[in-house]
Amino acid sequence: MNCVCAVWGDYAIQSIRGEVDAGNYTYYKLQWDGPVTIVLESLSGDADLYVSKTLLKPTFDPEEFDFSSTTCGRDWVDIPRACPRPLGVAVYGHPRQPSSSYELHLVYRDPDYLDQFTLHPENDTEDELLGTLRKRAGAQRGSAETETNGAAGAAEAAAGAAEAEEGTEGAAKGGETAEAAAAGAAAEAAAAAISERVQATVTSGALLSYETQMLLELLAEDGLLVSARGLGLERLVTALVRVHCDPGQLVLVMGTGRPEEEYIVERLAADGVSPLPRTVTADTSVSERRQVYLQGGVLFVTSRILVVDLLTERCPADLVTGLVVYRAHAVVESAQEAFILRLYRQKNKTGFIKAFSSSPLSFTSGFCQVQRVMRNLFVRNLYLWPRFHLQVNQTLKECAPEVVEIRLKMTPLMMSIQTALLDLINITCKEFRRLNPSLDWDSLTAETVLSRSFHKVTRHRLDPVWNQLSARTRQLASDLRTLRSLLLALPQLDSCSFYQLVAAQQTAERALNSGWAILDAAETVFVDARRRVFGDVQPQAKRAVRAEGKRPQPKVLTPEEPPRWPALSEVLSEIRAEVAAAAAADESQDLPPLWPDKVLIVASDMAACRRIREFLTLGSEAALWRRFQLTLASRYDDDAFIPSAAVTTAPTTAQEKAPNKDGDQQTLTQMGNADPKTSAGGGTADDDELLVSLPDSPLLLLLPTKDANDPFQLQRSLHLYRPRYVVLYDLDVAVIRSIEVHQAATPERQLRVYTLLFSGTSEEQAYLTALRTEKQAFEYLISEKASMVVPEEREGRDDTNADLERGAAQPEPAAASSRRGGAAPPPPAEPPRVIVDMREFRSELPSLLHRRGLEIVPATIEVGDYIVTPELCVERKSVSDLIGSLMSGRLYGQALAMSRHYRRPLLLIEFDQSKPFTLQGKYYLSSDMSSAQVVSRLQLLTLHFPRLRLMWCPSPYASAELLHQLKEGAGEPSLAEARSATADRTDTLAEDRVNPQVRDFVSKLPGVRQKTLYALLNKIDSLLDLLEMSEEALSEVLGSPTDASQLHQALHGKLSAPAPGDTSAAKRPATTTTAGRGRAARPRFWRGKKKS
Repeated sequence: MNCVCAVWGDYAIQSIRGEVDAGNYTYYKLQWDGPVTIVLESLSGDADLYVSKTLLKPTFDPEEFDFSSTTCGRDWVDIPRACPRPLGVAVYGHPRQPSSSYELHLVYRDPDYLDQFTLHPENDTEDELLGTLRKRAGAQRGSAETETNGAAGAAEAAAGAAEAEEGTEGAAKGGETAEAAAAGAAAEAAAAAISERVQATVTSGALLSYETQMLLELLAEDGLLVSARGLGLERLVTALVRVHCDPGQLVLVMGTGRPEEEYIVERLAADGVSPLPRTVTADTSVSERRQVYLQGGVLFVTSRILVVDLLTERCPADLVTGLVVYRAHAVVESAQEAFILRLYRQKNKTGFIKAFSSSPLSFTSGFCQVQRVMRNLFVRNLYLWPRFHLQVNQTLKECAPEVVEIRLKMTPLMMSIQTALLDLINITCKEFRRLNPSLDWDSLTAETVLSRSFHKVTRHRLDPVWNQLSARTRQLASDLRTLRSLLLALPQLDSCSFYQLVAAQQTAERALNSGWAILDAAETVFVDARRRVFGDVQPQAKRAVRAEGKRPQPKVLTPEEPPRWPALSEVLSEIRAEVAAAAAADESQDLPPLWPDKVLIVASDMAACRRIREFLTLGSEAALWRRFQLTLASRYDDDAFIPSAAVTTAPTTAQEKAPNKDGDQQTLTQMGNADPKTSAGGGTADDDELLVSLPDSPLLLLLPTKDANDPFQLQRSLHLYRPRYVVLYDLDVAVIRSIEVHQAATPERQLRVYTLLFSGTSEEQAYLTALRTEKQAFEYLISEKASMVVPEEREGRDDTNADLERGAAQPEPAAASSRRGGAAPPPPAEPPRVIVDMREFRSELPSLLHRRGLEIVPATIEVGDYIVTPELCVERKSVSDLIGSLMSGRLYGQALAMSRHYRRPLLLIEFDQSKPFTLQGKYYLSSDMSSAQVVSRLQLLTLHFPRLRLMWCPSPYASAELLHQLKEGAGEPSLAEARSATADRTDTLAEDRVNPQVRDFVSKLPGVRQKTLYALLNKIDSLLDLLEMSEEALSEVLGSPTDASQLHQALHGKLSAPAPGDTSAAKRPATTTTAGRGRAARPRFWRGKKKS
């Protein structure tokens, strides 16, 4: 029995019960570091305890154990910290007892280790882990199979050692030993170079202490590292890439996007690392990829390209030093990344696999999700680094930024709207649970709706049963999303923008379909949102004004000011005063400032940054008037409302504005020409829009946190601008932690952070919910790690891992036949092969087919997606692709091409396994197309192509199983024939326009094939045109000189002499002139209108 003992809890105890017979052993393996005590309690009989540092299966032989306890009662063994891991633990049943039952406990002896995340200062140091790395590199230097570390020489050295033990002597043996020694020296040099780079990376000071610990743990042993959001996972990946930036190694990084790749390369280039990582994309030609792989270094490769290169052996898997997997939480069994890892581990048993993830919530959904991901990654170790990790907490506390918390209060109208929206959410949740008791969703509350993962949880629960839900339930799910968006927008938007969202819900259609729109709480939302803009004035729309025939007097518009704006103005005033005082002190001492003071204002998105800029450049009243003009003014007459006097006198452009020195809220102007040293991205329009300067005060930088184009914009801005002050206009957990990491990395520049947060509101609750859910996710992962049983062969470094075996799902082999004398059937000469189109590697089906033992041959083919047999061609369609192909008519051409080139065309319609297996309703269909239209078009398709078969599959797993069954006992497809099959659009047009009698006649002529028939017919207007074509012209059309010669000979060759006495055969005229064959006398070739 193999068990990886992991512990967690008070006094760190884990108990395992078992039973052992007389004279037998039960074995365990202990891998947990630290000073522990193994306690064995005999419940019945007498069991003894043996522990070995060198053998995984110790016995009572004195030479095969290092620690033992053989008392008649409780046995225990103290394991010191310095004892190497893993340890072999044996429980022996005493021969005098027929059977002994026992309970095995693992206990921490050191109180400092009661906390999972406490690190012992005497052992977990950088030097000791670096020493471990050097020892590990020396022990494994003969197992690496790369060109630079001399793997082949180490293998020959092992072979030479074996020959020496057998007593084989000779000159050949001496030569192999010398070559092995040289290869071992090269491997030792490569290991020393890696150790030097690791030492340089660790001692450079670029990493924090906990980041160094993360790096050293991953370098020591492969594993999956899960960190909290915002702790600088990109910094850790950059450091790992820095270690392997060597042409002598080949490290592939997958799972990254273009922003991550650009950020890592940018940081390495700034540090002077050479050679820099390269990117392999679709722009890299096929001939260049092989050369790129052989040049070594670190490569960013997309999963679709890498899986094709591994299948075609364009990427030498045996020469790959290791794989780095980014966003490891997305590696499910059917993902392309899992396919790549399986191919890699089948061909390379020595390379490393390092996986990273910053999404702990992704591992909490599903049964044993973290164990399944680790199984797909082929790793045994799980490293957890939450924010409450002891070392992370200590590191970030040593140099924490100065935080000024500003608690804001909502206005009475905002509190009224928030209360009404929460009531509506609670009512909707209760109604949803009442209508769907079978869903067992008792946790659906207002707090759940406010969480970040609400949409993801909703899809996960409702997508599989969406077709079974009533229309009322679907509407309730939509209402929850609408109410959630309104509640989250309340503290972020100004009064005019918020009322625009609310007014869009106040329609007759919404009142009929949604139940919440007619409730009293909804009326409160509508009325109070309008009062925030217009006050007690009842605005009249254009239609009502025209009906009355008179125009009312214009009213002064005074919308409610967002509470964050005055608070932001006070913060900027405080910063301005402090900067002025510091500048005066520096001038008195003649000390120039090291860095110009800057203020970074962090908002949620680009729209929020624009609203802040309008407030800073125009003032509060003018900004609200501008918002009104952009959102609501079109509903009313042009002269129905007028701005306040402050707005009318205020300038409208930044250049016309002058600073107001009397008020606290000083007018700002946009900086026209930013300093090139502080200009981000070269001065684009967005950059200029986010840069605001204040006279005699720091430069203001507006930064959106939710920028899809650049998720690392905050890290870049902190590093480039080096701000002195940061104002968090909207709170986000990842943003706060990124600022903490930046402050710890640059302790010489003290930061002051101002946070603007509404206390006692839904915004604060959403922030606290995000913290709590992440903490619960890590606690769940800690408990999973404590009870996790990891098999010894999980990493796949030997042939005992069942996940690397192919064809496990195949049926049992055929029984022995008496016709062959009882002999078993001979094994197949080669594995079954399926040709797969390159574009299909975006789907999950190729990975699952390979898992079932089929050989995947990637190729670019025009007809079909999968060539299973010489006669069977499969076109795979997802439901959305099926609907689009039916609407555009593309499916007709694909079915025509398959029917022309293959005897058994097959249309595979594949559903998503997380969604219902049905076409009924409007779940998959757009509003302008119903399921009846899809079914009717499919019926017409099958009537037009009688040989076309439809196969409906509920998931990719079912598709793989059915294709595997169709492949059994069938022949192998030809790659050349699959590539030669073409789908010409003109063929489809010609079939509808050509005379069928003439087509049949031409198809029977020598040299005319089914593939070239329509190409020939498209070149001629009549049979006389065919007769006038030269042999060279026929060769160009038919694509074959042989076929052209046969056709030309059949048309122009001499006929055999008729039988004697037969004079009925008419002679063909020798020549035919163009004038002698008018259009009227030409035989009819094309249908309908003549071709011009």
